Amino acid sequence: MDHRFPKSFRLCCTGQFQNVFAARCSAADHAIILFAAPNKLPHCRLGLSVSRKIGNAVCRNRWKRLIREAFRISRSELPGGLDLVVVPQRNVDVHSVTHVEKSLQRLVKKIITRRMPTVLLTRAEHQAEPAKTELTALGFRVLLQPTIDILSPESWEETDNALQRIQQGEFDWLIFSSRNGVHSFFERAGDVWQTDAWQANIRIATVGSGSEEALYQRLGRHADVVPPTFTAEGVAEALLAEAEQCKRFLHLRASRGRDVLKRLLTEAGGHVTEIAVYRSVDLTQPDPQIVEQMRQGKIDYVTVTSSAIAGSLVNMFGELLRQTSLVSISPITSQTLCRLGFPPHREAAEASMTGLVNALKNNGSRKVSGLELPAH
Repeated sequence: MDHRFPKSFRLCCTGQFQNVFAARCSAADHAIILFAAPNKLPHCRLGLSVSRKIGNAVCRNRWKRLIREAFRISRSELPGGLDLVVVPQRNVDVHSVTHVEKSLQRLVKKIITRRMPTVLLTRAEHQAEPAKTELTALGFRVLLQPTIDILSPESWEETDNALQRIQQGEFDWLIFSSRNGVHSFFERAGDVWQTDAWQANIRIATVGSGSEEALYQRLGRHADVVPPTFTAEGVAEALLAEAEQCKRFLHLRASRGRDVLKRLLTEAGGHVTEIAVYRSVDLTQPDPQIVEQMRQGKIDYVTVTSSAIAGSLVNMFGELLRQTSLVSISPITSQTLCRLGFPPHREAAEASMTGLVNALKNNGSRKVSGLELPAH
């Protein structure tokens, strides 16, 4: 029996044990008592609390060997992001690793299901994965329910014409409103964009950090402008001086959304062309298991990362959303939720997925409509 596992998987100091007990999160069966707390790591760590009340030294050492081996065997099955302290029950004689292993897995599952806050991410699965990983490491139970589907435009004619006009030098700026827009446009542009020298003569602005990150992934270059406020108003303000010089802008966007960027830049003297490089389509059928968990009040938070998602979410779940706490990514999204009759409980201080995660951690929320949002 090999009881060894890396030191990084162990609780090693009194403070770490105290943090677990302070979380007041526990479950028990006839064999062991399990205490748990989030640890902000991608894996679990184990601590043992085997007192003299359990028995003599031989008995205590046998318990320690069994628990360590049960943890070592179960590591790949356990969720990440938890510190665990195992306390053997008194007057119980356990000789089987399998027995302890089953107890450990069963009690961890019980804690995750009943005690850890549950958050529902509503983006497409591939977009939600980074936030899912981070939230899981913070101790959240994460569920996925996409509310919109991202599709290619019904026709690429406008995009192809825009590419030709870019090659002819008809635009001074490209503006991307989202990560989806970046990927869709450059997927269509293909190798042409990478090989032609004219791409160095055009400047690029992104509305937020997500689209700027996607731009760097695609081109290996950063945006020339990323506004401090991740909104259409923010990027319009950052480009105001360019618009006053009658510069020409190509706004690459979704098939639906606000027209505020075009209006503000045009009013300032700019020339703005807008084309839809992807379609945002509402999904209508939620996962029945998600519906049931929301009905039972088992979903603590639901993230809302755009006005389109807000509308689709309300159509999909309706009054069931009052069984949970909505967490909005931005003031614009919050306004949409309020207009739909479902005001958010929290709002990210920064309109990004990082800001949304911070809001869920309860240290990055801010006021909505002049009122401090209540903690859930």
